[in-house]
Amino acid sequence: MASGTAIPSYTSSLLESGNLSAEDEFSVKWSAASLYSGGADTTVSSIYCFFLAMTLYPDVQRKAQEEIDRVVGIDRLPSFDDRDNLPYVDAIVKEVLRWHPVAPMGLPHVSMEDDIYNGYFIPKGSLIMPNIWEFTHDPKTFHDPMSFKPERFLGVDGRAPEMDPHTLSFGFGRRICPGRELADSSVYLSIAMSLAAFSITKAIDEHGEIVEPRVHFQPGIISHPSVYKTCVRPRSAKAELLVRAVEEDHPWEESGAKALESVQWE
Repeated sequence: MASGTAIPSYTSSLLESGNLSAEDEFSVKWSAASLYSGGADTTVSSIYCFFLAMTLYPDVQRKAQEEIDRVVGIDRLPSFDDRDNLPYVDAIVKEVLRWHPVAPMGLPHVSMEDDIYNGYFIPKGSLIMPNIWEFTHDPKTFHDPMSFKPERFLGVDGRAPEMDPHTLSFGFGRRICPGRELADSSVYLSIAMSLAAFSITKAIDEHGEIVEPRVHFQPGIISHPSVYKTCVRPRSAKAELLVRAVEEDHPWEESGAKALESVQWE
């Protein structure tokens, strides 16, 4: 910022307002850190899960691409305005959230008062961890929970639509994810545009053999799929042009990682 080369951002806009107290600077610093940390890992994990699912379930990918081609066409990429007209793609977003929740155990909560729930006594001050993974894989709520089935949210084969995982995946109460609307929109756009532009298939090794992707998820507050192999190619020459047009309109910029190398952490 001092040299005039900083890209305008959330943090720079607040700092440029001037006359910040120590408390104001503290708020700017930690709110910016929360925004970054909240989005840097979470949506990335969801997109990794999406590409893994498309590698494993080609029929799901085919149905979604047929819907996009019918509704949007092949001359542009899907936008957020198309979401209501792409119910199957929207169901894929829900199934990505359900199939492997980004935060399988949510965030810890504390009971403020003594409570009784279904006969269980919960003393005041108890640490409570919501098992979101178990909620989203309960066969009483989601049939065949280990399979990736976006149809479950559309009500097919005589079944009613199953519960929307948005009510579970972003946490609960005062600690519900504050960026859930942004995260949901980002995941939808990434999924819709990727389906429109790319064909996602199993990788082929140097011997011409199909490589089965490894389906394994890492432990942690934020859980990522373990490294797996897949093959991503443009669906057509037209799709490749659309992708390259995005790069021309929004050229890739170098991140600020190098600037962070010189930061002295307290």
